[in-house]
Amino acid sequence: MPQRRENPLFGKMTFAHPLPRQNIEEGFAYLIGENRLFGADVTPAFLKKESTGKKFLVSRLPSKKKLYSIWMRLFRDLVSPADFFSLVSMKIQDFEHRENMLLVGRDRIIYDTQIYDGVDYVGEMTLFFLSEMDRNLGLLAYLRGKRRRIVYIDHIRLSQQSSGYASALLRHYEELFHDIGFHQFRLSASLSVGKYYWAKEGFDCSDREAFRRMKEGLREFVKEKELPVEEIDIDRLQHAYDIASFRRDLKVPVYRNPEGYYALDKDEEHRDKQMFPLGKAFLLSSKPWDGYKIIYTNTPKRTGLVYSPEYLNHRPRTGHPESRRRLAKLLEAIRKDDLQGSLVFLEPYLPEMRFLEKVHPAGYLDAFRNGVRSGKKTFETGDCSISEASYDVALLAAGGVMAGVDAVLNGRVENIFCAVRPPGHHAGRESAMGFCFLNNVAVGAFYARGIYGVEKIFILDWDVHHGNGTQEIFEEDPLTYFCSIHEHPTFCFPGTGRRMEKGKGEGYGTTLNLPVKPHTADREFLDLFEREIIPEIETFRPDLIMVSAGFDAHRDDPIADLELTERSFAHMTQRICEMADRYCQGRIVSVLEGGYNGSSLTSSAIAHLKTLQGRSEPCTSAEG
Repeated sequence: MPQRRENPLFGKMTFAHPLPRQNIEEGFAYLIGENRLFGADVTPAFLKKESTGKKFLVSRLPSKKKLYSIWMRLFRDLVSPADFFSLVSMKIQDFEHRENMLLVGRDRIIYDTQIYDGVDYVGEMTLFFLSEMDRNLGLLAYLRGKRRRIVYIDHIRLSQQSSGYASALLRHYEELFHDIGFHQFRLSASLSVGKYYWAKEGFDCSDREAFRRMKEGLREFVKEKELPVEEIDIDRLQHAYDIASFRRDLKVPVYRNPEGYYALDKDEEHRDKQMFPLGKAFLLSSKPWDGYKIIYTNTPKRTGLVYSPEYLNHRPRTGHPESRRRLAKLLEAIRKDDLQGSLVFLEPYLPEMRFLEKVHPAGYLDAFRNGVRSGKKTFETGDCSISEASYDVALLAAGGVMAGVDAVLNGRVENIFCAVRPPGHHAGRESAMGFCFLNNVAVGAFYARGIYGVEKIFILDWDVHHGNGTQEIFEEDPLTYFCSIHEHPTFCFPGTGRRMEKGKGEGYGTTLNLPVKPHTADREFLDLFEREIIPEIETFRPDLIMVSAGFDAHRDDPIADLELTERSFAHMTQRICEMADRYCQGRIVSVLEGGYNGSSLTSSAIAHLKTLQGRSEPCTSAEG
């Protein structure tokens, strides 16, 4: 038998050592004897012909050899079928699984059950356990048998409001499936009961059009009830999570029927008036909707990625280093590296001007907009090449960082990487330079402070070039610590960022510049990082860490002359994650800046992403 340790929350087990084949076969025999194990036909043509509406039909069990093969592919030798059946059907609160069974199909195992609260039937649930290829991995991965083990809640229905049970059940399953080694835990359901719970936990619509309709429904409801809500606030909503937590301060009436379902308007069925915050009330009373959620991914931390294909519409002149290809290659690499399934993808939104104007005066923003719309080829400096969409894309880049701040500070993710362009750290309050038009990190920092009340923000800039724009914006602010480690300004653009630059006025002492000589490599660079940057974070004790994550200090980047490898970016990321865990609940908002060699940018950014996720071996190609 495997060695096990008890979980004090649920009393369930995790598994440390493999089982012999005999134990697994004895588990099958036990379930057969208890009339709990059957075969299942999941052939689509057959199911359509039977017209039952079910996703499977009970059939004859496969052979012993086939049973064992399917079990090993999905559960390996970590748990016997009998033990697993006991764990998946564990009584939680007063809810029990009855008339439950395991079914073995051609390529999957199914758990099907009815749910009872005491003697009362309250619902049913079907789980699919299967493996699948990531369509982005390609032929080589297929030939090597690289597959992802999936738990899929195909169907769940509860006839009463049982979100407390749903919450406990999903937390139990999340840990159980993690310990058995499944890569993802997914939910697909038409939700009525539990809608608010799943939304609050981060439920995503896979159908963006369905979510758009949901937002429009909220907009219409706000207008109909003449509620004091600005349209721009609804525009910023991206996920059901955002709706669930929307306007907690504004309570509205909803009406409950005897079965526990809600409606926004009172009628003969829905009579019981209750008051809920606006977002929760709207979700509870909206029509059932289909969605998709990854509840569990096989990474220690929940990491987000902000991206939009709109970022590719900023098109500098031919041959410009800051080309759209750099971001396109990064997204392609994320798909090929099997990262896509373990990241929470978020879309940017266009920011309100009041947030941009905290950083850039209205006159500068107007000049930028007019310069783009006049058809000019550059704005302010020759290196700031523009095209017809540059203004809108730059706004969306700043909005992407705001969306990242939302996700981190709302608890939707623990940390996030904003894969935005154009970059921003050279943009001053009233100046564009170095491919930068709007200071994305600065906009995000002001937004975090203004909307979420974040007090102390530490901005770390490890782009090879000094973040002169960010320094200018915050050099008099004692609550924003700006730290830049970069190639020495004697040798590298923009010629600023010397050690003597330590801030001004009340902000003196909260600016730290660490210039390094050309050809500095990993060891010397990281020694300086550990010796000077980590102690400053420990002393400052930030409430949020933001990173201007440029990857142009890599040895293969053509723009400058440092000799870093992916290892430096992974190490720095790991250390700031440790600092964030210690001082600010793990909150990190990382923002793409430079990086102009396609291969080194993608390998470095992926090492950064994997380390944000808490993976133990984020990169393999770097050398000290």
